[in-house]
Amino acid sequence: MHFCTLFSLVLLFASLVIPSLSTPSIPSDFDLFPLPLPLPVKVVHQFPVGTWLESLAVRRNGKILTTALTSPELFQVDNRGKEPVKLVHTFPDATGCTGIVGIGRDVFYVIAGKLSLSDFSTVPGSWSVYRVDVRHHHRHTTNPKPAQVSLVANFPEAILLNGITVLSRHRKWLLISDSAAGLVYRLEAKTGKVFKVLDDPLMKPNSTAFGIGINGLKVVGDLLFFTNSNRKILARIPIEKEGTSRHSATLVARIDGPDDFVFTKAKGILVAQNGADRLGRVIGDTVTTLAGGATHGAGGQLFGPTAVQFGRVKPVIAKPKSDWMKAYISTNGGTEQYSTGNVTRGGTISVVDVRDYR
Repeated sequence: MHFCTLFSLVLLFASLVIPSLSTPSIPSDFDLFPLPLPLPVKVVHQFPVGTWLESLAVRRNGKILTTALTSPELFQVDNRGKEPVKLVHTFPDATGCTGIVGIGRDVFYVIAGKLSLSDFSTVPGSWSVYRVDVRHHHRHTTNPKPAQVSLVANFPEAILLNGITVLSRHRKWLLISDSAAGLVYRLEAKTGKVFKVLDDPLMKPNSTAFGIGINGLKVVGDLLFFTNSNRKILARIPIEKEGTSRHSATLVARIDGPDDFVFTKAKGILVAQNGADRLGRVIGDTVTTLAGGATHGAGGQLFGPTAVQFGRVKPVIAKPKSDWMKAYISTNGGTEQYSTGNVTRGGTISVVDVRDYR
């Protein structure tokens, strides 16, 4: 009798304790008490005044690669903010970098070209895409190995290459937006071949001096989602395996100042609203401000967010600290300061805990 009772207690104890040891506590997307909006913004690293950060990608180890539009440089930022920023590479024959995307284990593709923020002009035909292999970069602090960088392709007809995303990981095919021309290229990274694949009215910029039409873009299944900064929209278009389409793009949502974006696990979209100084979430055609905003409030400042990506460090028992519920954001310090010429802030890598909106 006593043995059975003791055995029952052991089983009960095991059922309660063992799951908590084997499975880390992960916040739910549907917490009963979600964090109030706007969410707090924390600066991971502040760059010098006049540094416009344009895009970012997250490495497998959690560290962040970010491109500068005001210089042809790629930087690495420690996601914990504990290590100094490292210059990964300076690209030749360019004045700035735009999009970056990863394929495989720590191999990235970066856009570089020539443009001027003083008069918001570009040099057509100056744009190129480079392959950046950082698999062994800074692995050994005493004798760091440089990133392996190679030219993939030149784009002699491009005006302003901007967004970049993966079309096929197996084939290593990329889709790249030309924001000034309002069209999309397919780049076959293995061969360097370039093809124009999409040209739609919703991708075109407005007739302004420095028109930015299609900007960020992402492939989800057989759909290509994209933002148009001038038209203040998020749109989508059905695509074939080659990135072409027999259909017209359609509106998803109207949103102020959209730049790059990322999809959430709950089928929402987090959008870096460059022209509105905030991080927004789109579900259906409804846009909600998660962080930043006109007054910024107690949540913290978010000046000129240009791109957003989720952390990649997931919780495990040996390393309980994770950041996969956090959204990392690159900023330019505020787009309006470049149009006025009174540049007083630098870009940042900032982070927002979006656990209730992931």
